[in-house]
Amino acid sequence: MQKLSNLVQNAYTKLAFRLDTTRIFFDKPKFDYQPLPWVGIKDASLRGVETFNRWQAIIKYIPKSARTVKDIGCCVGFFCHSAVESGLYAVGIDNNERFLRIARYVQSKLGNGDNEVFINISISPDNVSIVPRTDVTILLSIWHHWVFSFGLERATLMLQEVWASTNMALIFESGEEEVAEEFNLPFQGVASDWLEAYLKKALSQSEIVRLGTFEAASYPHYKIKNHRRTVFIVKKT
Repeated sequence: MQKLSNLVQNAYTKLAFRLDTTRIFFDKPKFDYQPLPWVGIKDASLRGVETFNRWQAIIKYIPKSARTVKDIGCCVGFFCHSAVESGLYAVGIDNNERFLRIARYVQSKLGNGDNEVFINISISPDNVSIVPRTDVTILLSIWHHWVFSFGLERATLMLQEVWASTNMALIFESGEEEVAEEFNLPFQGVASDWLEAYLKKALSQSEIVRLGTFEAASYPHYKIKNHRRTVFIVKKT
């Protein structure tokens, strides 16, 4: 009976993955934002190559003694799956259940059930204090959404709560000039310079390092094309 139940569950999981990643059932699965090479999705039209490039930069700076990582706004889990491959325990947090179904499908194919978990929650000023404590936190392209939704002051308090739940290092990226008007961002001068000064002021006991610049997704409505965002690592001192 248990074997039959497992077969049914596996069939349902596979069907859900097909429906979540294809327009027509017989299409080849695809996802536009993050690649998932573990299940044959090697390209992502919006940020595929740059997702790989970000991870190659990030993994070099994750402390060797780190054991746990959380990715807030994890999408379909590329960074979580990659972290598990590197020997870390990963927690992925996102408010999009479709994305998380895809992430869990990859998790099941990789046999990562004991090494990563995905949580469906929309982080807000009211609940940010419950995010799990981990050695490393990944926060890519999320902060500017907080500024837009909650204002700079509360977005800063949220960032400080995330910093408090981080033992060693925070990986941080924000939308910059290409979305400044759309998200009502408070930049003065060069966005990356403003962000570096902001992180130093907002996050106590921190050392800021620029990991590099990486292309933002090329959405059609962006007035600034081919913009390169800066990824920072904020280290606990």
